[in-house]
Amino acid sequence: MQCLRLKLYTPTGIFKNPLSIKGIEVYPLPPYSTIIGLIYKAMGRRWEGESFQISLHGDYEAIYRDYVWFRKYNFKDKVLEKLPLQVPILHNLRLLIHIKAEEKLLEEMEKAIKEPKELLFLSGGEYPVKVEEVKIVQCEEKEIPEEDAIKLKHNAYVPKKILEKASVDKKGVLFSLSYFYKNSQKPKTYSWIDVYYFQKGTQIYGSLIFDEDGYPVFLTESVGEELKRPEGEEYVKFYAGNWLMASACVGVLKVLEVQGQNVENLVEEKTLRIPKDLWKKLPEIYADYLLKDKEVINKKLKEAYEEYKNKKQKQNNKNMFDPYKILISPKLRDFHSNSPFTNPSVKHISIKDEDIEGFIKDINQVSEKVKEAFLKDCEKLKKKTIETSQTCFFCHERQAKNFVDATSFTPLFASPDTVRNFIWDPIPICKECEFLLYFTSVGFYKSNGKYLFVYIPDDLLETYRLNQILSTQEEIEQEKLGRAWSVIKHVLELEKQKSSWILENIYFVEIEKVGDATANIYSFHISPNLAEAISQLIDKYPKNLQHIFSDFLFYIYTGKSLYEFLFLLLSGFIKKKSYKNLKVETIESRIVQAGKNLKYLSSNLLFFINFQEVLNMNEQKDYTNWAFRAGKELKALYKKDPSTQKKLEPLTYRLLEAIRRKDKDYFIQNLIRAYLEVEKEIPYLFKEALNDKNFNMIAYAFLIGLNSEEERGKEDETNKGETSESA
Repeated sequence: MQCLRLKLYTPTGIFKNPLSIKGIEVYPLPPYSTIIGLIYKAMGRRWEGESFQISLHGDYEAIYRDYVWFRKYNFKDKVLEKLPLQVPILHNLRLLIHIKAEEKLLEEMEKAIKEPKELLFLSGGEYPVKVEEVKIVQCEEKEIPEEDAIKLKHNAYVPKKILEKASVDKKGVLFSLSYFYKNSQKPKTYSWIDVYYFQKGTQIYGSLIFDEDGYPVFLTESVGEELKRPEGEEYVKFYAGNWLMASACVGVLKVLEVQGQNVENLVEEKTLRIPKDLWKKLPEIYADYLLKDKEVINKKLKEAYEEYKNKKQKQNNKNMFDPYKILISPKLRDFHSNSPFTNPSVKHISIKDEDIEGFIKDINQVSEKVKEAFLKDCEKLKKKTIETSQTCFFCHERQAKNFVDATSFTPLFASPDTVRNFIWDPIPICKECEFLLYFTSVGFYKSNGKYLFVYIPDDLLETYRLNQILSTQEEIEQEKLGRAWSVIKHVLELEKQKSSWILENIYFVEIEKVGDATANIYSFHISPNLAEAISQLIDKYPKNLQHIFSDFLFYIYTGKSLYEFLFLLLSGFIKKKSYKNLKVETIESRIVQAGKNLKYLSSNLLFFINFQEVLNMNEQKDYTNWAFRAGKELKALYKKDPSTQKKLEPLTYRLLEAIRRKDKDYFIQNLIRAYLEVEKEIPYLFKEALNDKNFNMIAYAFLIGLNSEEERGKEDETNKGETSESA
């Protein structure tokens, strides 16, 4: 068997999941469709239905995050809109590709890659591809026994079918990748194929194909044989291939678990499988879930009725009292504005004024009426269709009957006729997936006007469990540090069993409402060194700074240096008078205010230095305690003599300025003068502060020690915890 082998290099690669806008998800290697596109670019022609198979290996040096511009034309206002998005980027990516095709097509590809018709690009087209090798190689199948299992030298995609005849020693990460076009006209429709991603070092054995140089070859199925997910007779299936559909699946699982279903039986890897008889009952089950709390219903109806009566008297209010808009619409409005369930112009239940008071006293009657109206809206949603021959983007199997818009998920989408919210083409969706998206409002956890969702790309059941932890009403460990701590703790437990790729791409999706139909969406990733820092040190977060814990999380999740955080904190403490009229309106001003409110400093602030040094992968943390003690000892020497004690504050200002300027020489000069003042020799270890790697660590720890006080025995209740070493 002959294959064409390609070796490619690109300095940068961004391979986005198609629905990763605002909550960025990327693939660890390019999807097959990207490679197919590159080949046809090289050949200078369009795909004409040819069938061939691909094997894809690759490796990258690092993942870093940077901002890129996404652009889309606003049809309504006729302006080009831009959105800066932070995306994970693969650095120094090398690919090893094998292609099996008919001899004539293989020769055409070989010639085209050697002499391409145009400059070749991968990813978004920003960086060119260097072709390092183009070669026809002989391949043959071999049987590898378990005792002679080979180790993968590169990361690789392995199609599911290959694993029927081969075995691996690790759990792979399941991806559904775009393959060949089903329809190459806009909007384009892809066929999809399920593969497992295995990292280099994975051991594999069994019936495998190797090329003449010993590289394993994991070929996809031919183009008509890609994975199809037949609906079958028993289940309606949904594929949690992106954070949006995952949040909808989590919402459904929450609803069904309350109804008494065993949710574990409904999930297989990334797939949610709902029995058809249960699917038919789902609208009614959802209505019961939304109306389950009778006490809350009673309270809301009474409050709404009093407000209605007051408005009626003062403003001659002509609006009818509608229990549906009180009990259902508010629960769905933030995510599904102007949908059949939330449209403010639609009357769902009309009650005469003289009948309202008696009506709302019978909670069961109210619930039945509202439930009846909800089921009617579900029928309206089902009947609203448009003509399209496309396949649903989300499930890849059912025929699309609509396009996703703001009513489906308002924070991410707008009307396709105005602004498509930076989505390239209208996204086709089937009626089943469209209804499922209305469960996203249950999938997200709401707190203080924000919505939070934890997403693990390869495991729907684990995603569900983590979000259950996030939304639990029980008191949890480290409650005062926020519910996110409990989720972080469980995420860390995955570190030993998941690949580092998955750890890199577990993230929190946060939605912040800023208007009726607009929202900010943020995503926070967890890198391996951040996971290590959290695992080692989070319990030592200073108890007296709990009120700015969310700002601390913002710094570490966005990659900002904790030395900047610490500088703001110390500035507030040291320069209290300068911040007399401080307005607390930003993250930075909150941190400064927190420093201003500190009565004294203690060694618990070393937490921020130690945490940052773990992030920096700097093992010299013993310098931190040494520098802190040196600062305390110098302060004690200065306080012995009134003539030197008054010089302590100016010294502190000068050292803080040296730290701000990152001026090592100025810092050391002031230290030398400070030690001469008390007739002491400067400690020899301060020479380490001249090392860029150690300067911040030593300088901040010394300054904290210089301004610290001895831990006190008994404190007033208002000051309790300020000297505590940890939470």
